[in-house]
Amino acid sequence: MNLKKILIIIIALSLIVSVLVDVNRIKVENKYDTVEIVGDLKSFKDLASVTGRDLTSVLSDMKSAGLIGVAVNEVTLENLQQSGEISLSLLKDVINLYLLSSNLGNEALEDYLKSLTDKEREQYGNYIVVTTKDVKIFNFLKEALTKRVPEDGLKVLEKRGSYAFVINKPKDVFITKGLGFDESDLGLVKSLGFDVIPRIENFTGIKDKDIEEYVDILKKFNVKTVIFNGTDVLGNPEKIPYAASLFKKNDINVGIIDVPMGKKLQEGMNKFAKFDSYKGIKVFGVSEAETQKYDASEIINRWYRGMIERNVRIIYMRAKIEHFKSADYNIEQNKSMIEDMTKYIKKVGLKVGVAKPLSELHQSKLTEILISLGVIAAGLLLLQMLGIGDYVLILSGLLGAILTSLVLVSRFNDLGVKAVALASSIIFPSLGIGYFIDKMKEILDRKKNLSFTYTSLKIFINSLLISFVGALSIAAIMADSKYMLKIDYFRGVKLSFVLPLLFYVLYYIVKIYDANDWKTFMERIKEFLNIDIKVWHLVAIVIAGIIGIIYISRTGNEPIVKPTELELKFRDFLEHTLVARPRTKEFLIGDPAIILAIYAAFKNSKGWAFIMGIFASIGILSIVNTFSHIGSVLPIAIERTVIGWVLGALIGMIAVFIVDKTLKNIKREY
Repeated sequence: MNLKKILIIIIALSLIVSVLVDVNRIKVENKYDTVEIVGDLKSFKDLASVTGRDLTSVLSDMKSAGLIGVAVNEVTLENLQQSGEISLSLLKDVINLYLLSSNLGNEALEDYLKSLTDKEREQYGNYIVVTTKDVKIFNFLKEALTKRVPEDGLKVLEKRGSYAFVINKPKDVFITKGLGFDESDLGLVKSLGFDVIPRIENFTGIKDKDIEEYVDILKKFNVKTVIFNGTDVLGNPEKIPYAASLFKKNDINVGIIDVPMGKKLQEGMNKFAKFDSYKGIKVFGVSEAETQKYDASEIINRWYRGMIERNVRIIYMRAKIEHFKSADYNIEQNKSMIEDMTKYIKKVGLKVGVAKPLSELHQSKLTEILISLGVIAAGLLLLQMLGIGDYVLILSGLLGAILTSLVLVSRFNDLGVKAVALASSIIFPSLGIGYFIDKMKEILDRKKNLSFTYTSLKIFINSLLISFVGALSIAAIMADSKYMLKIDYFRGVKLSFVLPLLFYVLYYIVKIYDANDWKTFMERIKEFLNIDIKVWHLVAIVIAGIIGIIYISRTGNEPIVKPTELELKFRDFLEHTLVARPRTKEFLIGDPAIILAIYAAFKNSKGWAFIMGIFASIGILSIVNTFSHIGSVLPIAIERTVIGWVLGALIGMIAVFIVDKTLKNIKREY
């Protein structure tokens, strides 16, 4: 048995392992099937205020529309000031007022100002001053601030029913920090039958007792899920294990805010989720600014896209308020948004209710090694296509298998998994591209008549299937809770887009122009550089360059070049019509280009075959990119890929028909 057959057998065995893992992953995803629409309490308080409605009646209306949960933020100094329960100033402003009137209406604060020297008044000018006459608010703030502000940075003032605090903290930042929950808010939400979702905030110097108090509140209101507020998780950094252990013990889930790749998760989330057995639920919401900027349909489309493409199961809703519209309009618009999203949830076969966490999923080291062996074997096949000898291939394969296995069983397992996934995203598309070029070479050199339709569809399917094997390998080796919840993610998207294209150019010259050795290869390069450039060549190069720049700049989750308004509307149409929307660059560009490149080869046009082949390569390599987004739903990724193939083949055949007819008409005229 020759080496090529052995490598194919290894790839086949690895593929079987990958498929088994992927099937199990799909089972886990299928159980993660309940979507919860959660309203932000603060924003609905604002809606009630703007419309002149009672908060209870507003929330009741939203509940009847399909709102399941309500997220409750901690009290902040800013909230208390807005509600008129405290007065908030800088000490220097209070001093100026005191010097003018000598009467602030707060004896405790006046006595404090009298005790300050001129130097201290200047030194403490930017300290925050909080005053209140409500003893309940005073006691709440005294307990909260004592925990969150060092002793030397806080003055607690009290005299004859006048209360004040002087705080050494930056005003703009500190007044928005959480200070604990107003239990009356939690109680109201609970009494209306909502799922209560507290937004807990961590703070510097948090102690075990503070964490226990938070958990006691969660137990009191039968809380099932918490979404952390701010930039870090509860207990970060030293107390995460303790906080997570209490969450695990009390069966409390964590909402993990979905962020674009490369953007920072809340600090400590990876560690917290690991200690909490990955009891996570992905959360997606549109920011407050975006909620007011976008129209209702665009907001719903974004929610829908998060649910379908990124496995989001908590839709975080902020009330949309249009100040120049009537109260009834504002209430009805928010109700309609909830009702429409509820319909979409049911339409795609998911349930509406209290969200459940994704079941914990991990792969054994043996499974990871078996999958990686298939990737290594595919890499050796690729090197074999480039003419590397069997002896070198065998040594490279053994060395690669040993090193990869050692990394996967070591403490660098994460690095090993990501490296194998990245290698798979480069090697398998390159193999598909190599097969595609080999078949074009056979067509250009053909010595017998071939059926265009049969030949082109065969090459089309096989090229894409080879890349699809790599996609399944990535989906399997990264089938782990931390990747599926996007706590961690695939890295190297740009490389997986660029390197297969470079391989295409290299292998096209080697294969099509018979440059099988270095000397011949360099001669072919010189011939290529010395060709007479025609106008159509320049036009083609410019067009290809523009498309290439757009193509690279639009990879990843935060593309430099944004989609046009027309394209977004087209995407929305496909998403709501097909659910699993095929990728535009696949079914409109890359996949049809495979058929067109083969047509060019049938017409013996190496130049056009080369140009079309570049776009065809995009279709082949784009498949693995779809599956590199492990946070996406695997069945949706498979469906959108297959739909893309069908549409791409159809569009390609139609394009060939039009081109062929056009060329024949041109020949007749001349």
